[in-house]
Amino acid sequence: MSATTAPKPRHKAAHSTNTRKRKVKYSAEGLRKARLVAAFARKHLIHVDGELPPNGVAFEPIEFADFQLENIILPIFANVDRTGHRRIKKALVGLPRDGAKSEIAAVIVLAIAFLEPKFKGQYYFVARNKEQARAVFDKVSTMVLHDPMLRRACDVQADKIIIKETKAFFQVLPGDAKSVQSKHGDVVVIDEYHVHKNDDVLNAMSSGMIGNWDRGALLLVLSTAGPVRKGPLWDLLAKWKLDPTAHVYWCGAADKDNADDPKVWRRANPMPWISDAALAEAHKNLPPWDFERYHLNRFPSTGKLVAFDAKSWDALSGLPIIDPDIPSYLAADASFSRDTTALVLDQVDAEGFHNWVAWIIKSEEPGIPIDRQLVMATTLEIVQTYNVDRMACDPNYFVLEMMELANSHGVPVEVYRQSAEKMARAYDIMWAVVQSGRAHHGGAKPLREHVLNAGQEPTAYGPRLTKVEESKKIDAAVACAIATAVAELEYQEGASGPQIAVF
Repeated sequence: MSATTAPKPRHKAAHSTNTRKRKVKYSAEGLRKARLVAAFARKHLIHVDGELPPNGVAFEPIEFADFQLENIILPIFANVDRTGHRRIKKALVGLPRDGAKSEIAAVIVLAIAFLEPKFKGQYYFVARNKEQARAVFDKVSTMVLHDPMLRRACDVQADKIIIKETKAFFQVLPGDAKSVQSKHGDVVVIDEYHVHKNDDVLNAMSSGMIGNWDRGALLLVLSTAGPVRKGPLWDLLAKWKLDPTAHVYWCGAADKDNADDPKVWRRANPMPWISDAALAEAHKNLPPWDFERYHLNRFPSTGKLVAFDAKSWDALSGLPIIDPDIPSYLAADASFSRDTTALVLDQVDAEGFHNWVAWIIKSEEPGIPIDRQLVMATTLEIVQTYNVDRMACDPNYFVLEMMELANSHGVPVEVYRQSAEKMARAYDIMWAVVQSGRAHHGGAKPLREHVLNAGQEPTAYGPRLTKVEESKKIDAAVACAIATAVAELEYQEGASGPQIAVF
């Protein structure tokens, strides 16, 4: 949301294929209602985020940006029937990060509470957790207390704002099904719907609004894109775009758009308070999947994207040097029933560079189990040659060998289960190391082949490594990601120099 002095956006918002485009001719009464909301915001409400003027807009009056007025305020408030009642009962608004979602939601809630007053009306904002609930409540209470008229009209309590004349109240709730039971909202806002694992909260609040739908009730859902193209948010987009009482506005890049094109960034971010330079900085420093999701507001593609590009990988072809006096970290991706098991050793030198050496053990013939004794012998040779401080591997297929390595040979072996959360973090760390150029692998062809075979698989925690083609091997890439994660975190704990942010 921009202040009165903010420049107008140069581009209209981009829409994903989930956005339904309606051609609605607004009546004079509808336009009057929308103008009244804009005037209410301008006269009584302020920005509570950002720096103070002249550099920022904090405590400046709220003036809707063009994209907010055209795609959110007008469709919700100006689309009225012959009796002047709003046709829209539900709205789903998707905006990129820093899109002022909670601020415009606060404006909508307060505008309806004061411009469409109801005796003992109930107005709820459902946050993703208690911390966000407190932050949102503080934001709304600051707006109310800053304006003399609203301050006189309201009783601002520790966790509730009560409108004295109508006995209506505003309250923020954490986003769990238990907290939202038995609520009968006139306006309900559910924020960051992408974090919801099911529709329990939405269904509970919708059920409580049954008696209020004919009294102008509004259910507003806000979100950025989710990590995968499934789940409650993805399904709600498809469902509500077919609902004549729902308005869907999804502001973001379309599937066909190039995520590396600055023109796409600008179209997906019509917010005038976000500069081209800020988007360029985010594109430079963030992993591509984070930039795509948070700043282009696009769900990850259903297709499998490559995990590492050849140019970035080949730029790290310096000779790896392993000092036997410095701790090293070994990782294994073992599968004796398939064709390949991989071991990768990682040692971070004094300059913070990762030195990768890989051992890839194949079966003698396709379909023939891998020689377990050869894997054990290779592992012991590595441990005896280098200063292996930790060895990490998933016990799947390897539990007996892990027990023997630990109990009979004193190898510091540890469980590293390849869960979605751990492997997404491992890939994120390895990707950051590669992009920063902080590694040497000596141009080893077998390791290169496995790394360039790897693709990205979306998970709730971000992408993890997967096969682009089923027949191609990525075991060494997986082992390298695990070794890199262990080594990098050890390095960051003890390093005093520059570090990469991975969490």
